Amino acid sequence: MRSIRITIYLGAFLLMTSCYSVRFQVENGQWEPADTERNDAFAGYHVRTLDTVLTRKLTTGDHYFNISDCESGALHTVEYRTSFGGILLNAITLGRKKKVKINYVCIKENSM
Repeated sequence: MRSIRITIYLGAFLLMTSCYSVRFQVENGQWEPADTERNDAFAGYHVRTLDTVLTRKLTTGDHYFNISDCESGALHTVEYRTSFGGILLNAITLGRKKKVKINYVCIKENSM
């Protein structure tokens, strides 16, 4: 009986802290094309990747960062992904650090 309860608790813990990703995409504007041979959701897109650890300080209210390498100044698709290790880092540091991987596609210049 005890092993069943431990298995249920462990399964619930793994389900709550599993890896996840969120993708946002705009309807207007043409994405930057690329000649890559990808077989995922970003096939044909010029994808830029930002793999970083976000740090928040308790003394400031700034919880954002800038992505400034798009020539058009606009984003077409943004995918935010975190892993189990990122969730553990966030829990251990009490929400001050978070490891994330961000894939983004810029809008093609002069397409808006």
